[in-house]
Amino acid sequence: MVFIAIIVLHLVFFWALKQGLVRAGIQVIQDYAIMDLPPPPPPPEDLDEPPPPPPVDVPPPVVPPPLIELPAFEGPSTAITAQVRETPRAQPQTPARQVQATPPRIKARGDRIAAAINACYPSASRRLSEEGRAVATVTIGADGKAGSVTVTQSSGFPRLDAAVECVVRRLPFDPGRRDGQAVESQVSLPVQFKLE
Repeated sequence: MVFIAIIVLHLVFFWALKQGLVRAGIQVIQDYAIMDLPPPPPPPEDLDEPPPPPPVDVPPPVVPPPLIELPAFEGPSTAITAQVRETPRAQPQTPARQVQATPPRIKARGDRIAAAINACYPSASRRLSEEGRAVATVTIGADGKAGSVTVTQSSGFPRLDAAVECVVRRLPFDPGRRDGQAVESQVSLPVQFKLE
């Protein structure tokens, strides 16, 4: 239907072109387009000069003060001066004090350590028969509790390395001591995961 309408419109335009109607339509449009506009009004006869712009307050320029060189003061000084001569004294040498330090240690016996490893052994590692030895650096607080745990030597299995912290948290520790006082210290702790 649309196709037929397009063909009909083309035929009507061709017929109008042949009859000269298109040329007459263009002429009518041109006649309307060329309309005479009224001339602009004449300028007024008594034109004075425009008023000057209002003055702008400009701050005066800042001129730095001139540099004046003053002569150095030669008079008496009010400063207190004294010359002190020190004679070096022989310092008695005290022997370096021996600090007694003991590292932290595990308070538990072997069966308690084995129970902690058995409780923390990942079940997936048991099914896959994963075994290995991991070494962790453990910070032991002055209260004997384990702080940060960092695996410094991997067992080769990420699950076993992650289980090291669980084992460390289950063990009791004696804190490290310096001159008899409990102090925070670090200890390297190996953990052996072995299936029986």
